[in-house]
Amino acid sequence: MTGGGGAAEVRSSRRTMFAPGVGIPLLPGRLVLMLLLLSASEPRFSQACPGLLASTSGCSCTDERSKAHSVQTVGRRVSCSKEELSEPPDASLLPNRTVTLILSHNKIRVLRNGSFFGFYALEKLDLKHNLISTIMPGAFQGLSELRKLDLSNNRIGCLTADMFQGLANLTKLNLSGNIISTMDPGVFQELPSLKQVNFNSDYLSCDCGLRWVPGFFRGSSARLGDETLCAYPRSLKGKPLRGLRESQLSCDGPLELHTLSLLPSQRQVVFKGDRLPFHCTAALVDKITTLHWRHNGQLVTSDPEMGVQLENSVLHDCTFHHQ
Repeated sequence: MTGGGGAAEVRSSRRTMFAPGVGIPLLPGRLVLMLLLLSASEPRFSQACPGLLASTSGCSCTDERSKAHSVQTVGRRVSCSKEELSEPPDASLLPNRTVTLILSHNKIRVLRNGSFFGFYALEKLDLKHNLISTIMPGAFQGLSELRKLDLSNNRIGCLTADMFQGLANLTKLNLSGNIISTMDPGVFQELPSLKQVNFNSDYLSCDCGLRWVPGFFRGSSARLGDETLCAYPRSLKGKPLRGLRESQLSCDGPLELHTLSLLPSQRQVVFKGDRLPFHCTAALVDKITTLHWRHNGQLVTSDPEMGVQLENSVLHDCTFHHQ
């Protein structure tokens, strides 16, 4: 039955109804409610973070469920990956209840004391593939809810316990892909909740400097990942550190000091009067390690008349720099 400008209704066994004056079908009440619930449960599409638009327009925000203290709440996941950032963003620029912060593939070099102050709800922090070489004591202070920290593929050579102050609830730590050659005992003492750690490195020396590692992980709830492999000495190269005994971690053999870089790395053509600096960077073995230059097997010393000048070794981020 139709009427001028009135509502159209078609009766059938399925009882499909139409809205007044338009051709849009009205769905039964229960079905409408079900669709609304389904829509609410779907993840929201990524959208720009309003507070970051001025400086980092590529950052995006999405909803993310948090399970802190076994209570499920909705937080925010902020991704600022590949944004050419030279330092972490200020917490005041991010949404409230940011639980995940992705800062991977940027150009951050230093983590200063209080770099993440204000991120009280943060549970996951991703800093992989930056240029980080220095982590100052207290850099993670205030991140009491942090569970996962990824510092892989940076330039970290030194690790001390005070770098991890304030991370009482951290369970997973990834340090792989850095330039770590050794670690001092007690480096994880500020991480009482630690369950898994990895520090695989192309320069990891499995010698007496790491003799504390097997005993520490035997008496701890933390587990060292199988991917943490020895790089030196050659006799242990490729072996998982977690599978070694204390007796295998020895300094009795010949010293195998790896060179991180030697510049220039290729033959150079120079003419009389030209200045050609040589620069060597190598890993620190212990506090009495020294580097020397040799030419044709002979020790090189400073000789101003011959134009040879040696500078003292400089210790930076657990690596030696000598030229």
